[in-house]
Amino acid sequence: MFHFLCTKKSDFLNPQGTYSLRGVAMLMIILSHAHNGYPVSGDVYFPSWLNLLHMEFWGGMGVAVFLFLSGYGMTLSLSKREGDINRQYVTGKLRRLLEPFLIYWLVEIIVLLIFNRADFSWHLLEEFLTLSIHPDVENWFFKVIIGIYIVTILLYTVKLRQSVRIGLLFLFVVAYLFAMRSAGFGSWWYNTVLCFPIGAFVVYRKEWFAKLSPILMMFLSFLLIVLISAVHFNDIALHLLFTCFCVYAISVVNINNRWLYYIGYNSLVFYFMECPVLDEIMKFSYSNFPSYCLLSLIGTYLLSWICVKFI
Repeated sequence: MFHFLCTKKSDFLNPQGTYSLRGVAMLMIILSHAHNGYPVSGDVYFPSWLNLLHMEFWGGMGVAVFLFLSGYGMTLSLSKREGDINRQYVTGKLRRLLEPFLIYWLVEIIVLLIFNRADFSWHLLEEFLTLSIHPDVENWFFKVIIGIYIVTILLYTVKLRQSVRIGLLFLFVVAYLFAMRSAGFGSWWYNTVLCFPIGAFVVYRKEWFAKLSPILMMFLSFLLIVLISAVHFNDIALHLLFTCFCVYAISVVNINNRWLYYIGYNSLVFYFMECPVLDEIMKFSYSNFPSYCLLSLIGTYLLSWICVKFI
């Protein structure tokens, strides 16, 4: 399933590797959500050694990698279609974003009717209309993705040089970052967004990035992560460096795997399906955290597979 090998420079960020890496990122997000939503007290079993893994950071790091790969993939796709960005292409992209959200709400209603009818009320309609997740989860990740995708597509509907487009995308994301920070929003709303335009920039200078030594880039990224964590913690820098490490790691370690590829290709479905699984379906296993995590991963995969296959 997994094996180590040194890939050719031409394999830098190849589709198989990027989708598998996206799958790893989504698994990190799911496990982080399982950890962060787990009760810290009461009659529960949470092995103390798990604290050494710092799972509370996995979600942010997974999102950072996901946003980088989204910026890379979106820009690569748009670059190939430059001058041919028609309505069908745009609606296809937006449909691929919105369909998982609509499927999630269909599943959520069914799950609530089975497991938690007390939560079934008109308030669910308000959550749906505000693009939120039950119960009252702001769903910032989905909203940010939609916004950045729309801006990126709009930039490609105007005749501009590639460098100008990337520059404008950077300016938009930086302005968003400072606006959200100044407005007092939680850091999760903005501390990973820079990864998207960086992914777009890598498309613009892919040959240069492909020439860099993967081992050297991994070493430098890891060293800087250690220094930042020990000297002056900065979550934005941490996410950027972790993403850099992962991008070059898949040039050294072949993670190509049909299970990870499937998760990565259907990543938004998995992102939404984890919610009813974690919050309702697997609540019976709350008393044991390792079991809860394992069953939640299995449940999310099965529920996502059912949705992709039959809905």
